[in-house]
Amino acid sequence: MAGPTVNPSEDSYRKGLILLERRNYKDAILLFRTAIDQERAEGVKTPKMKFVSFLGLALTYQQGRSEEGAKLCEQAVKRDFLDPDLFCNLGIVYLRNRQKARAFEAFQKGLNLEAGHHRIREELERFDRREQPVFGFLPRTHPVNRLVGRLRHRLRNLFSGTATSEA
Repeated sequence: MAGPTVNPSEDSYRKGLILLERRNYKDAILLFRTAIDQERAEGVKTPKMKFVSFLGLALTYQQGRSEEGAKLCEQAVKRDFLDPDLFCNLGIVYLRNRQKARAFEAFQKGLNLEAGHHRIREELERFDRREQPVFGFLPRTHPVNRLVGRLRHRLRNLFSGTATSEA
């Protein structure tokens, strides 16, 4: 007996997720766009928002900072505001676009929907690995702390790069 059949758009989406995980962003983008096009060909007026959101995420990963990716993820969240994965994607896109406050707001909305959401928790843990500010008596956002913190980060990368290349 054959297993359950998956429609072509869902199949393209799943393959896109696999490629996204493998960091093959270009082909993942093609598959997410294909999933959206296949839905339209099937007569669906509005594609599944998970397709749109993951397309936005893949575009952002490929391009670094992506206004188009952010717009797609924002659109997906507006239309399907009960899916924590969409808020996770939006938060990641905001982080990539250096919009930390908006990212944490999106992550929090996702956690409000599903408190133990694995991907959101991973993103928050990754971000919380920041070091203490250089000057503890100043706020983290103070220009002196930011400047000296960046310098510290660059120097560590510089010295860790030379240390590994000499070995």
